[in-house]
Amino acid sequence: MKEIKTLVLQPPISDEVMWGRFKKGSGYVPPLGIMYIASYMESKGFHCEVLDCLVEKYKISDLKEHLLKNKYDFIGITCMTNSALDAFASAKAAREACPDALIVLGGVHPTALPEQTVKECLEADFIMVGEGEQTFVDLANRLQEGKSCHDVDGLAYWGKEENKVKYTTPRTPIPDLDVLPFPAYHKVPMDKYVPHVTQYVDLPNYPILLQRGCPYQCTYCDHGAVLGRKIRSLSVERALENIRYLVENYGAKGIYFLDSVFTVRRDFIMKFLKELQNQDFKISFACNARADQLDIELLTELKKAGCWMIQIGIESGNIKSLELIKKASYSSAFKPDPNDPNGRPYLLNKYEQEIRNCQKLGIQVMASYILGLPGETEEDVEVTINFAKKLATETALFFLPVPYPGSHLLTQAKEDGGLKENMSWKDYSAVDYSNPVYVNPKIGKERMQALLTKAFNEYYRQPKVIYRNIKKITRMKDITKYVKAFRALTGV
Repeated sequence: MKEIKTLVLQPPISDEVMWGRFKKGSGYVPPLGIMYIASYMESKGFHCEVLDCLVEKYKISDLKEHLLKNKYDFIGITCMTNSALDAFASAKAAREACPDALIVLGGVHPTALPEQTVKECLEADFIMVGEGEQTFVDLANRLQEGKSCHDVDGLAYWGKEENKVKYTTPRTPIPDLDVLPFPAYHKVPMDKYVPHVTQYVDLPNYPILLQRGCPYQCTYCDHGAVLGRKIRSLSVERALENIRYLVENYGAKGIYFLDSVFTVRRDFIMKFLKELQNQDFKISFACNARADQLDIELLTELKKAGCWMIQIGIESGNIKSLELIKKASYSSAFKPDPNDPNGRPYLLNKYEQEIRNCQKLGIQVMASYILGLPGETEEDVEVTINFAKKLATETALFFLPVPYPGSHLLTQAKEDGGLKENMSWKDYSAVDYSNPVYVNPKIGKERMQALLTKAFNEYYRQPKVIYRNIKKITRMKDITKYVKAFRALTGV
């Protein structure tokens, strides 16, 4: 039986598309999605190469040269919304260089918009919908056996006879993540990966995914599109093995947990944190969390285990906007706090309480905010900016609304009347708002852009924010890092 030559790749994407206004602090992390596919392929007896065009700084011409040189039989390309055109261009280059190859696209964008992606990228034979590991292996088996791939689960494709997009049976997510081998770290240049300057304190620093899925319904988010709503986790033992592997083989000193909500399963995380404290290695780490899941007990364990920073999506200082985007899973969060004599909404009090707890314990917070959500006025935006300034976390990121395919915010933006039509995929960017996809009708494009600039400028010129960051400088190398981070966040 002929051995097939396989490649999974991250397409060439410019720093402007990847980082926009934050490009002065740009960085790269290993592409875990395609690395998981490559390692799963190897575990099933297939050879699979990984090409990260980002870290290799490849242009399309470089990619095409690589493809012409290697002549692959099977090529998989990952695709995000704001870089969809780059993925489509990569598929075109692959078809020209390897005309007989089986070419597939996968990732968040094709999963959210399979029918449209099939029509827009006819160079691809199939679109993978949902998780890719099992689907990719099934396709490889069919290709090697010379059989049809059209009944493999989890696919969308163009039916030539029917002249329409067709779908196979939906792919069931992998229930037990422990069956997956570690990502194919040995297939990428690990020494070249340095994350964005705001995402580490010590290098080398690498990402890990402990849990897949997100049960929450935040309207601006599309994280559930590929990984689903049901939470699936590595076992505590397997999670620790993954960290140890990175420490022993690649000298990891830091970890960024990529889980959508690291603290979503409290019992699991508490057990994991206690076990992490008992290891014979020390590691610093950052993670993503929801403030309404935090408390002093959990934060204390996070700190003891090595957590230096938590990214928290605050999103707004307006309770009506928080309710609109479903920022809490229980309705009482939006109502007056029964313990507050002034009747302030519970969720706003919870945000402030847990930010103060983080500050008390010495855990840095990177808070994110969305300015100009549907229904908001310029005054509402000012409320959010002032709320952010009051919280005064070490880092704050301000965004304009980006209604991604697969998110309910897309529907809300249409109903609001501010969603532009016939936009390019590259305009679906959370880092470049020169041509925003959504313009709040009550505020207007120019004022939204001006308010965004104002938010960054006012925030990072606050003495208490400057002081909090200066206090974190304890080593000479921290000075360079903080200067770079300041320039990245403010555009100076």
